[in-house]
Amino acid sequence: MSRKIIVVFVCSIFLVLTVSACLSSKDQAIVTNLKTFAKTMRPVKGNPDSHYYLARYYQDRGKHREAIVEFEKTIAITPDNARALYAMGVSYDHLREFKLASECYKKALALNPESAHIYFNNIGQSLFMQGKYDPAVRSFEKAVTYNEEFPNARIHNNLGRAYAMNGQYNLALSEFVKVNNGAMAESILNRVLSESEKQTPAPVLAKVKLDDQTKAFSAKVAGFLENRTIAIAKAQQEKNAALNVAQTQQSTGNAAKVCMEVQNGNGVKFSARNMKDYLNKKGFNVTRVNDGIQVAGTFIYYEKGYEKEAKILASHIPVAAKLKEVTSLDVPQIKIRLLVGQNMIRQTMNKPVQDSNTRNNWIGA
Repeated sequence: MSRKIIVVFVCSIFLVLTVSACLSSKDQAIVTNLKTFAKTMRPVKGNPDSHYYLARYYQDRGKHREAIVEFEKTIAITPDNARALYAMGVSYDHLREFKLASECYKKALALNPESAHIYFNNIGQSLFMQGKYDPAVRSFEKAVTYNEEFPNARIHNNLGRAYAMNGQYNLALSEFVKVNNGAMAESILNRVLSESEKQTPAPVLAKVKLDDQTKAFSAKVAGFLENRTIAIAKAQQEKNAALNVAQTQQSTGNAAKVCMEVQNGNGVKFSARNMKDYLNKKGFNVTRVNDGIQVAGTFIYYEKGYEKEAKILASHIPVAAKLKEVTSLDVPQIKIRLLVGQNMIRQTMNKPVQDSNTRNNWIGA
């Protein structure tokens, strides 16, 4: 090795050590973290998961062209990757290339026929984006039928949005109620209508020049919301009267005396505990809280002879619960068990959950 090369080598080492010594421990940690992050984002050649997660990274940040390139690499390595096809279709939808999106969804369905609910949901979302609300409704309705045992909150919300934009307001509200409490369902409906480009509040109609179709739509919405306000006030009065009777009956009945258990079936921390606190304030006797199996829907299990009490409990649950009679709940003193599913996450979290963004209207991305 020549003397000149040795001198250059020694100087390079000295420079590296000098720069490293000048960096604080915090700066060095930042550099290390950036290098680690860069490595995680760099796809490994021949690894489909590496390309897929990089595509999702781009997709989450609205870089759909870049995402599609990575999804295509994923599919080139694993042609039967239905997950990547569904996700790539979502990016095409965002780019308003609906025909290509539809082709992706069809290919994914052919590879995985059990994903029919995903296919019809995503096709419905494509149609919704195009303003084709009637066919969107039919597509979302098909998606719902594939998940009747464990309803998918996203699909029901999508169907509700399509009903609302199609002028079927009561049907829209009924879909929102299935996966949200009553007040939240009404709030979602109002927001869907108010955010529509076709809808303008009634007081503004006199000041803004609108075409006849838009005026008719707005007037219909305004009339519906006004009737809803009157109906809600009347229903609340009836509910308060019925609640007073129910509370009187409950205080003297068996429901408040029966030992109950709440199980966490959605994996969200404190869901069971928060539901226990809620029910105890209502007068129920929840004596046990623990973890249960992970389920999409909420279930109420009861031992024979306690159906009436189980139904009373169900009437106080903010979502529809499925009742099942069992021989025994394995714990002698427990006669009723509430298994809190994923459809009750919003109602059992410590803090209110913000509404999902539009990306979450699809399934698979």
